Amino acid sequence: MAIVSHQVNGEWEDWEIQSQSNPNTIYLISLDHDEDTIRCDCPDFHYRKENLRFGGVKLNDNDNHCKHIREDLNGI
Repeated sequence: MAIVSHQVNGEWEDWEIQSQSNPNTIYLISLDHDEDTIRCDCPDFHYRKENLRFGGVKLNDNDNHCKHIREDLNGI
């Protein structure tokens, strides 16, 4: 997976990640430092997600992370 862009905006940090299976598809990973939560807009994450403030899961909740978050967290 390739990181297309990375932005920091106060409490938020966003990455755009290119899909491995479809290079024309870009997923957005958002990290909320205040809530200590992360989310991805891929279909797998939406299937796993918990209902926190913005639909994210705790950073340490590896069971509910999609592959994009798992691979991206290695670089955080």
